[in-house]
Amino acid sequence: MSRFFHAKGDSDSDTESSEDEVEEQKVNKSAKFRDDLDFMAGPEDDEKRVVRAQKDKKFDELKGIIKQNRDAKCNKDLNRLLTGFDSLVKAYDKSKTIFQRQNVTIPRFYIRSLVEIEDYVNKLWEDKDAKASLSKNNAKALPPLRQKLKRYIKEQSFQDLVTDYRANPDEDGYETPEDEDDDDIEEVSEAKVEKSPGKPVGKAADSESDSDSDDDSSSWTTEPDTDESDDEDSVTKMEQLRRYFLKKEFREESKDDKRVKRKREIKVKEVVEDDDDADWTPVSKEKSVVHFDPKEEVTHDVMIKKLNEVMSARGKRTTDRNQHVANLQKLLEVSGEKDLGLGIHVKISFCIISALFELNAKISDYMEYETFMNTLATVNNLLDLLIGTDRVKLSVTYAEEDENLKDENEDYRIQGSILIAVQRLDGELAKILQNADCHSNDYIEKLRAEKDMCLLIEKAERYVELRNHLKIFDKHEVCKVYMMRIEHTYYKYQDQNEGDAGQTMDYLCKKIYSLDDEKRLRQRAMLCHVYFLAVHDQWHRARDLLLMSHMQAIVDHSDIDTQILYNRTICQLGLCAFRHGFIREAHQGLSEIQNTQRAKELLAQAVGTRQHEKTAEQEKIDRSRQVPYHMHINVELMECVYLICSMLLEIPHMASCEFEMRRRMLSRSFHYQLKQSEKASLTGPPENTREHVVAASKAMLNGDWRKCKEYIVNDKMNQKVWNLFHNAEQVKGMVVRRIQEESLRTYLLTYSTVYATVSLKKLASLFDLSKKDVHSIISKMIIQEELSATLDEPTDCLIMHRVEPSRLQMLALNLSDKLQALAENNEQILEPRTGRGGYQGPGSWFPGRNERQGDKQKGAGGFQGERRGGQGQDGKRGNWGSQGGQQRRHPNKQRAF
Repeated sequence: MSRFFHAKGDSDSDTESSEDEVEEQKVNKSAKFRDDLDFMAGPEDDEKRVVRAQKDKKFDELKGIIKQNRDAKCNKDLNRLLTGFDSLVKAYDKSKTIFQRQNVTIPRFYIRSLVEIEDYVNKLWEDKDAKASLSKNNAKALPPLRQKLKRYIKEQSFQDLVTDYRANPDEDGYETPEDEDDDDIEEVSEAKVEKSPGKPVGKAADSESDSDSDDDSSSWTTEPDTDESDDEDSVTKMEQLRRYFLKKEFREESKDDKRVKRKREIKVKEVVEDDDDADWTPVSKEKSVVHFDPKEEVTHDVMIKKLNEVMSARGKRTTDRNQHVANLQKLLEVSGEKDLGLGIHVKISFCIISALFELNAKISDYMEYETFMNTLATVNNLLDLLIGTDRVKLSVTYAEEDENLKDENEDYRIQGSILIAVQRLDGELAKILQNADCHSNDYIEKLRAEKDMCLLIEKAERYVELRNHLKIFDKHEVCKVYMMRIEHTYYKYQDQNEGDAGQTMDYLCKKIYSLDDEKRLRQRAMLCHVYFLAVHDQWHRARDLLLMSHMQAIVDHSDIDTQILYNRTICQLGLCAFRHGFIREAHQGLSEIQNTQRAKELLAQAVGTRQHEKTAEQEKIDRSRQVPYHMHINVELMECVYLICSMLLEIPHMASCEFEMRRRMLSRSFHYQLKQSEKASLTGPPENTREHVVAASKAMLNGDWRKCKEYIVNDKMNQKVWNLFHNAEQVKGMVVRRIQEESLRTYLLTYSTVYATVSLKKLASLFDLSKKDVHSIISKMIIQEELSATLDEPTDCLIMHRVEPSRLQMLALNLSDKLQALAENNEQILEPRTGRGGYQGPGSWFPGRNERQGDKQKGAGGFQGERRGGQGQDGKRGNWGSQGGQQRRHPNKQRAF
């Protein structure tokens, strides 16, 4: 029996009570009901007991599950949300009987929970990027959650209730308790009671109850809940007890008072705003500190004091950054009116530039475009002022005590660096372009600022050359200025004045070669120079410059940005080799990127899709390293060029190895595409560039060069590939010529066992080549021992020599292949997981064995490149194919392409 419910006399001894209640609380039978109310109102350490209806218990259970579901939504844990939805449905099904017994309709908060889950799931289902970023478990839980929710709403006929809630989400259309917790509501009500003056706590509680509560409460007693199937009358009495002791009416009145108070406040505000007779003076949030006494003369000392006062508020949390910039601009205006000299003018201007950069609270955030243009104009004006006069020395080497802002007889000395401001402004432009939508007109509008940025960098370079004799610049700052101009020039193709552009690039790179001591800028300048030469089709010069720099051996130890630039340079050099007709060199360069299947990620043109393997901080760093869209290399063009090179190299090789058991693959990705095409049950006409190259490869393998040409050179390929070259007609002519030559070689290697003699005139007419070219191609094949035949000049025929391997030779070759595979498997088992070299046998110390092992590793250069390139966001890449591996082992030995 609870101490709160008992009669005044001793007649309550006949009342039944449960054993648990007797053990938990012992009641003084002689206490009165009024004393109990006072005891309940006063602070005590004893635990209070509240009689609650079963309906409220079920409501609390449902609300607890709904709260867990909301937490799961916030954490994007769909697996937990699916489990919570099942628990919510089961809990509601168990509560139906109690709701029907007490005439309670479907709770509104339950419908709201279903609507929230449905909106969340539908939004996530339509967002493809969000679905792609889900983990494996969450992606697996999303479809069943969506189906279960849709089926449950349909089976329970909740469509009308859901529609009604979506139309009026704030209206109380169902019988349901408030969504706020009871504890919070009681705290609010008790706080109001305590604030009422002149009433004690207990009396305040009594005054809010009904007038006849004293008489009725003395006779009310509580019975233990021993049976769940009580009568409706007992349930009604318990509900009355609950409402009385929880003071539901008191809380409702408090909410009504809140609403009335809010309405009164709104009316008072409307009256104040409509009062036009009163003279109001608008006051800003932050008072401007820039004001001078009208009676005081503004001198250098007064201006410097005021500038220090304004700058003292810099960086404080309460400082309005925009107001801070406005204050500095006001000081600059006053200094111009009072003609205080160049020293103070330059000092305030440099402070304004610093304040504009600090408008962003976070360094990682990009600057707004309008703020960027304002900063660009301010830096441009200050740079014009510094170029126009040699009396102002702006340098970071000066201390604040050594500054001279007012003495006109000496040179003005100011602490700061305009070159660092230009460098930071260039970085902000890169951030703006990275965060802009590259497929919209907004990107084009923002890209126009690059022209102004290039002019500013050229002006800064001219300022350095004019004032470099004063020794006010740091060597690293000067190198940065030259490097900024190189980075804005190296990727652009200039059709006109190519000689002038080449001379400018040579001049800038030589400056960095002579000034840089840290070698990082020297490496980047070297790579930019090679990239520039490759873009302008200076293949031999670009190749020699890359080989002489030994960049393949040291790039793995460079920073990530340099490795990304190295990847871009290698790809551009491969495209240059293709334009010149060097198919093998082009394939060798492009294979390092294409074999990894992560070309965009290695070129910093996209972020990896494996989101669960990276933290948020790593992903943020990767996004900051992305190259702006206008500097991207066309990955589809690069893939098409790589596949064409693979076709021209691999198809004759496949024809020559038809009767050999050991066939070495030159391009695994190309063979993969061929196998996928062969597995297809129905092969339709080619649609994309990859399918065009695969269809052309099949035609070349059959010796049909005309069909191969139609697949490679057509209107669709012109739009996607060939028109992107600046010398498209020359490149297409070169490709057609190579297709004819390789088709001839493939034809001879494939049908060498069928023909005894072949007429050169017939071959020339079949492949649309001159007799001289056919004779040259066949002679090279005979010299390189690719074709076992002789040329008979009197008859002008090619005589084939049938040299087929015997059965014993075929079995010997098969046995050697199996032994080699077994040896490789043993080496892989013995090789540790750390990537070190495995066991090489007892003869591994001999030079011959070492060379053979090196050739074996060199032959698998694609795997080495993939292993090095597989380091994710580092952007690391391997060397230039097999030649790069030799360059790493023998740095002093050069090898021509």
